[in-house]
Amino acid sequence: MIARVEPLTTARALRGPFDYRLGEAHTGVGVGSVLVVPFGRRRVLGVVTSVASESDLAPERLVEPLSALEADVPAPLVSLGLWVAEEYCSTPARGLALVLAPGTGTGSGKPLRARRSLLATLTPAGHEATEHPRRLGARQLAALRALAGGPMRAAAVVRTAGCDHAGLRRLEERGLVWLEDTAEPSRRPKLAEVGARQGARRLTAAQRDALAEVTAGLDAPAHEREPLLLHGVTGSGKTEVYLRAVEETLARGRSAIVLVPEIALTPQTAGRVVERFGDRVAVLHSALTARERYDEWGRLRRGDALVCVGPRSAVFAPLEKLGLIVVDEEHDPSYKQEGDPRYDARRVAERRAAQEGALLLAGAATPRAGAWPCMGRLSVPERGDGRALPARAG
Repeated sequence: MIARVEPLTTARALRGPFDYRLGEAHTGVGVGSVLVVPFGRRRVLGVVTSVASESDLAPERLVEPLSALEADVPAPLVSLGLWVAEEYCSTPARGLALVLAPGTGTGSGKPLRARRSLLATLTPAGHEATEHPRRLGARQLAALRALAGGPMRAAAVVRTAGCDHAGLRRLEERGLVWLEDTAEPSRRPKLAEVGARQGARRLTAAQRDALAEVTAGLDAPAHEREPLLLHGVTGSGKTEVYLRAVEETLARGRSAIVLVPEIALTPQTAGRVVERFGDRVAVLHSALTARERYDEWGRLRRGDALVCVGPRSAVFAPLEKLGLIVVDEEHDPSYKQEGDPRYDARRVAERRAAQEGALLLAGAATPRAGAWPCMGRLSVPERGDGRALPARAG
């Protein structure tokens, strides 16, 4: 088999993909795999954009990839990244960099990997040795006694007992401890407090009508599903409609993306979504640390989280079985990316929804004029609390 690979380089004149021969060690490689490949005299990262049974080049001229990263991406995102590159006059490498795990794109240096740690556990022989120490150094004995209370990370044992990792390995060789390489738990970002928990609120008649249209859209065949625009005044309860729409999407075994216009609004919005859906929610935005972004991306890719909340870059969240994309405050200009590729997240959301058979639900108090003709219209014209809108000045 032949993998067609787009190298992640910053050179604009370079155009792939390039063919690489897949050997017996590459049985799991497919569209979306991220490979380390020889490229001239260098080693570069590349994304598999397609797989073929033969190449235009002679087999002896093809080389094999060196290795594959754990953080692959769903095949539909590869197609989306290439579309962004073409639509916004960028390079395939820059388009694909948008859909990859944080830290993997062009110019980002060594890619991040899942954190691992060494877990030390006392064996039965180790328990006995703590009571009858024989031919043990003081630090080794201190390490065994530190582990008597239960398993510990090797780094913690080193700090507590002063026994280095080599000393722990010698204890392992003597059958006194078990050392196991384990994955560390993900670090979740801190979310803003949004007041007392209120749960699902009672819907107004207009909200019920809007939600009924959204539900019908979720149940419609993919080729008949049209984007919806929820027009509602400030305080009309658009967010509650979004939350109910996400709930209906999850009930159908599908995932959802909720886009917000600004990073400053992401923690508050995410707090409300997490209040409703708990650990099924992940947050992606540039104010997180690189490690937090990587961990949240990994939760989405593994399916541990089924809802992603964030600004424009969250439109590329690695969710599968995507059922709903919400674009809150769709009129906001911050959905346009200023750097290369200069994409419009609203347009990308529309493309992704159509590509994956998802429902696009946009909302705003003052929608863009261009949004009205091409979307089904929903309306929540009154405030949810029944109060009148403020009078206009003058």
